[in-house]
Amino acid sequence: MYMVKEKLNQLIQKRKRLVKQMPDPSIALAGALMSRMIRCNKPGCRYCEKDKGKGHGPIWILSVSAGHGRVRQIPVPTHLKQEAEEGVRRFAEIQTLLKQISRVNQDLLEERKKR
Repeated sequence: MYMVKEKLNQLIQKRKRLVKQMPDPSIALAGALMSRMIRCNKPGCRYCEKDKGKGHGPIWILSVSAGHGRVRQIPVPTHLKQEAEEGVRRFAEIQTLLKQISRVNQDLLEERKKR
């Protein structure tokens, strides 16, 4: 019985440590940030000439799942790129910590079942 109680305390302490590591979610941004070159297809555009030009850009796009296999693409102005990168990074950090907390909670559930 003492071993179970000790294990429960260890798991609870681990969960508390993980929760303390949780960053502020206020800037979290789900999605993936990617760059893309675009073509205007205007006749004579030196950036878009066939076999010569690489297109305009790069432009930055935040790609977000809209559910049911749909993707929403949001253009990100260059001056907001760093802010968007930090938001995407923060979202990933939060997801990682939530998964770790969930694993600890699963272990807690298993230990509590033994009581």
